[in-house]
Amino acid sequence: MESIKKYKVKPILTVQESDLLAGLMLEEKHCTKLLTSSCDVYDSESGRCLAKFRKNIIPPKMQLDAFNALLSAAKESSNRGTAGGVDLGIEGTGGYKVKKDGTLSKTWRSSSSLRPLRKSGVISKTAEVGIVRSGIVGYFDRNARFPYCRLTAFNQQHLDRFNKALPIIKFVDSWYAKLMPYEYGLQRELADHTSQDFVIKGTAFTTVTVNRNWQTAVHKDSGDYRYGFGNLLALRQGTYTGGWLCLPRWGIGFDLRNGDLLLMDVHQWHGNTPIVLEDKNAIRLSLVMYYREKMIQCGTMKQEIERAKRRQKGDKL
Repeated sequence: MESIKKYKVKPILTVQESDLLAGLMLEEKHCTKLLTSSCDVYDSESGRCLAKFRKNIIPPKMQLDAFNALLSAAKESSNRGTAGGVDLGIEGTGGYKVKKDGTLSKTWRSSSSLRPLRKSGVISKTAEVGIVRSGIVGYFDRNARFPYCRLTAFNQQHLDRFNKALPIIKFVDSWYAKLMPYEYGLQRELADHTSQDFVIKGTAFTTVTVNRNWQTAVHKDSGDYRYGFGNLLALRQGTYTGGWLCLPRWGIGFDLRNGDLLLMDVHQWHGNTPIVLEDKNAIRLSLVMYYREKMIQCGTMKQEIERAKRRQKGDKL
């Protein structure tokens, strides 16, 4: 049996210093320690787990099936918030406004240049960033645009492909239960009490985000279960370098290879280092599996459809 190394790492940045990185693109220098073998990583100050990394545990056929099934899910998008990067406006503030006393505002700042004009001439409330290739599969909760819980467009149009990816999703779920039993137990209980019309069957997940060759800027995941852990993997084709997933406050990074699984506290600032394609057709397809926290509010599929039909403008979500 493989010996699992345990690391206790000290922060190399203060909380405020790491806040300054929000929306910025990382470089490899931000990962002072690149972890390349199976390990558990803990913050030396608080004792909390930051990540559990397992090398080469996902069966090759399962990887290939998921890659072929989900490749088309990563479509062009310009609405990914902080993860897509920001036009700083104020150099070096990472999207936070500097107050007169030199401290940072608690309100995250996105430049108005990233907020598109609607046809009416009014600036949209939705910040947009550069075009990235990202998409979601599985299920999604209510929002202003879609006031009902629903299947993602991918599931509606390509249910056969989603079903081919189910084995890898269930495989990751089983390792989540094994490696983080407390967090998994909380999340699975929530999933089990959610309408099963909106849960990936037999798992603690509702949703999978699929990213293609995307260097995410420094961000914290939002919308997912706050007490859970992120479940991440990368399916690689062709030759490229970089794309390390980095927790800059601690200076640690992970180079996800085919077969690897990373469980990580995605509510800490994190991002990727640049992805340098040595083969123009190289692909890094990353999968992030999670439970969307508001899914507990969903009714059955039938109830959600009826809700959408009855809803009047101004009704609460």
